[in-house]
Amino acid sequence: MDAALFGLPTWVIVTGLFVAMLAANEIGFRMASRSALGESERSLAASNMLKGSALGLVALLLGFSFSLTAGRHDMRRQVVLQEANAIGTCHLRAGLLNEPECGRIRDILRRYVGERLDYFESAIDDRLQPDEEAKLAALLNQLWEVVTEARTQGDEVVRTSQIVPAANAVIDLNATREWAAVSHLPISIFMLLMVSTGIGSLLVGHSSGQGGRRHVWLWLVTNSMFATVLFVVIDFDRPRRGLIRVDHGPLINLRDQLEVAETR
Repeated sequence: MDAALFGLPTWVIVTGLFVAMLAANEIGFRMASRSALGESERSLAASNMLKGSALGLVALLLGFSFSLTAGRHDMRRQVVLQEANAIGTCHLRAGLLNEPECGRIRDILRRYVGERLDYFESAIDDRLQPDEEAKLAALLNQLWEVVTEARTQGDEVVRTSQIVPAANAVIDLNATREWAAVSHLPISIFMLLMVSTGIGSLLVGHSSGQGGRRHVWLWLVTNSMFATVLFVVIDFDRPRRGLIRVDHGPLINLRDQLEVAETR
């Protein structure tokens, strides 16, 4: 179910939820219309207090989920910056090695940055994702093989260049990036959000039913607010599919710098 929901466009999910919330408004209205006759003022006051508490809980859940997904989005942005810095550092330290290892490492890093950016664009298609991940893994294996071969230049050269920790950082951040890309909002929390917003809409409709009149504009405004927050929460959770995408500017700048360095 998690994969099915993640594969749907955000607007489809939110539109479906918006329609469901309108249906919940109408159900709540009809429930209240049947039971509101003869209800005392004290009963209405108690009912409104309980509804306010329930709607406050819905707002708290939405705020918590927004904070959670926004934090993960920021983490993915930080990983991109750290990855660009690590690749740039490895490229610089490779210059302290002799040829041919220096040229081979720099060539691998240049190709890795290109594949990394291609992966971000093409991995939206689940059919292409395994091939792109395999290309990145192969380049990292080549990087480590060349670093291992560089030991033939002498331990002192390798130690002075610090190429081993630099290459390790590139490899480790690739694993971190893979984990961050698949770290989504748990399906249980997503289901809780859908149920809680549905209950919130039901309570709004119930209040209208107690008043004996459909407050359609109020329904639309309240549901639009719920749907907008849900849209942002879901979109934050989709680093490659949504409208709010992770900025790959640091890697793009690094690619341009490496291409310029290659032509010198």
